[in-house]
This record gives sequence, C-alpha cells and structure tokens, in this order.
Amino acid sequence: MAGGEKAKSSGEYGEKIVKNLLEIFGWKDCISGVTVPCVHQDTHKKQNADKSEKHGIDYVFKYKSPLRDTTRHDVLISVKCRNGYPKTEDGIKSKFKEFLMDIAFASECYPCCEIAKRKIPGTNKRVCSSLIFWIDRNRDDGRENESVVDKIGDFYFREECHYDTVALIDNNRAQFLYTAINFAKAKYGEENCKFFYINTGLNNANLNRKYSGSVIPFEYLNSDVLPMAINQNNQNKLLLLVKDKFCKEYLRRLIGLAQEITSDWAANIIIAFPDFHQFDHEETVVSCKAEFADSSFTDKITVVTYNPDFRDEV
Repeated sequence: MAGGEKAKSSGEYGEKIVKNLLEIFGWKDCISGVTVPCVHQDTHKKQNADKSEKHGIDYVFKYKSPLRDTTRHDVLISVKCRNGYPKTEDGIKSKFKEFLMDIAFASECYPCCEIAKRKIPGTNKRVCSSLIFWIDRNRDDGRENESVVDKIGDFYFREECHYDTVALIDNNRAQFLYTAINFAKAKYGEENCKFFYINTGLNNANLNRKYSGSVIPFEYLNSDVLPMAINQNNQNKLLLLVKDKFCKEYLRRLIGLAQEITSDWAANIIIAFPDFHQFDHEETVVSCKAEFADSSFTDKITVVTYNPDFRDEV
C-alpha cells in the first residue's frame, strides 16, 4: 500500500474507533467532517504556505450542559491514529504540540462558521472545548494501553495561539472508559444506566436540573472516577467506576465522596475498581467501612471489579 493510501486508511480506521467510543459516551449526534473557513489566515498558515484557507475538524458535538445552567457546550474533536507513540518524552511532547496547535487554530476560527451559530433551545451561554483522541493502533509491542498523558507535563506553547479547555484521550484513557461503561451496561442493563450529574455549583436551577442522563459530560472524560446512576427493579443505585487500582486510602475517600453526593436517594452504592479481588481485599473493605460512624450508610456499599475474570464474584 502506498504511503498516501496507508495514511488515508489509518485515518479512516481511527475515525471508526472514535465513532464507536462516541456512541458509548452517548454522543450520537456528532457532526462529522466539519470544514471551518480560516479567519486568521496569516497567523494560522503552515510553514512554507502563503496563507491558511480552512481548518478540518473530524467531529463536532453540541449539547446542553447538565453541569452548567442554560449553557450549550460545543466540543471540537480531533482524531489522530498512529502506529505507536513516540519512544521518548520529548517526542511525545513535540507530537502533542503539533496536534494541539492544529485543533487550537480550528477552535479560534470555529465561532465564525455556520455550525457554531446554530442555537440549542434553553441555552443563552456557550462553552467551547476541544478533545484530542490520540490512538495507537499498534498491538504488537506490548504498549497498546500505554498512557502518554503523564509524559506531556508542562511545555511552552506559542503565545499567539489561543484555546480554551483541551482534553486528551489516549489508549489508556480510552480503554478505561470503554471497559468501565460497557461493564455497567452489561451488568445492569443499558436502559437502566445513566451518567450521574453531580452538583457543580453552576447547575442550581432546580426546576430544570437533570440529575442523570445518557450523555457523558465533557468534564468527566479525564476524571479518574466516573459516576453512574442505576435504576434497576425500582431501586436507585450509585455506581462509581474507578480508573486507579484498589487501595484502602482511596476506598476511604470514595466512600466519603459517595456519602456527599448521594444524600438519601441511593439504596445501594457500588464502587468498582479494575483490580478488586474479593478473596484478597474483602478484609480491607470491612476495615475501611468500620471507620465511618454511619453504619446504615456503609451497609449499602459493595466493592466489585469492572474487569472480572472467572475467579471474581461480581
């Protein structure tokens, strides 16, 4: 396969992967293949080019934010599918800066395009964010679920490039979201699973506030704890899907979080780790729960794994 054809094939493969993830996120109404006319042609031009004519955005997702009152959230999505991540931290930073500049320039010009001007009923404010999927398609080097986020750190970026919030989903983050959400839907029934919308202090309009829904908010994508509301057999349950490994201190903080956000609506609280094993960890769970004075609350708590094998009880 020629170089140009292979690059095109890789891009199409990456977009298929991301489209599947977006559907899992509840982002089913994404607009694909958006072209944004460039309104900063001199500052946005690429090296050796006379000027910048346009920007391509792989997907745009627009929704009414459940975390901010009367606010529409526009997410500009860039898909980068490559055969392996760079081997060094400098290489990772350099490549990410390239990706970031690409979506940052697009986001600067986005407000002037026709799609940005489309309104959503019930909103009078807008937040615009960017989301980069950096997918490694290589399965042969044992690094397919590697995280590159921690290796990026702080770096200098061009002062003339302005952008709002940018989130990065790499293989490691994508695998967590894919595995955890699919576990919840398979375990409790897709029709019973919603994303739980916490009180942010910005969503206080009680008459219109939604407490759960099928759309995952942009702000949750880089969180290491994903809250879901389960309604099963006329019982409300809070499910906390946790990215990090099981430990007592972390469990203690999560119990406190569950107590803070549930009030009295949840009949059960399930905390799901990737590596919890009942035989090895049950004594730790009992010890941790005993530290809380309200036993009527801790009695509601069950700890499980969302990544079980045949030895796990879930």
